[in-house]
Amino acid sequence: MQKFIIFVSTCLCLFSCKKESTTSPVVTATNKTSDTCITTISYQQTIVPILTKYCTSCHNASFKASNVDLSSYAEVVKHAENSPNAIQDGSMPPSGKLASTMIQDFSCWIKQGKLNN
Repeated sequence: MQKFIIFVSTCLCLFSCKKESTTSPVVTATNKTSDTCITTISYQQTIVPILTKYCTSCHNASFKASNVDLSSYAEVVKHAENSPNAIQDGSMPPSGKLASTMIQDFSCWIKQGKLNN
């Protein structure tokens, strides 16, 4: 009987623990119900594609709209704290408001320390 209890306890422990992913960072990493960051946001996989598609045509080294260059990691970090206001209020990008998941991913990346990952 004692072996059975140990077996059941072990199984419960194994199946109740969250398994950590060994793959690359997840692209979409928000909890839709609480808007909390639940996984690490990858700068290269998540942030760069958003910037490339929606931002760097106007905010680059050659053409710095509003004196903002978003074409390199160093420049993005420099302007990151001010960017959420512009994207959340819909003033950027001028082509239309970003999807809420993109805005949340960008905010999570900032909260997570603006890692170059």
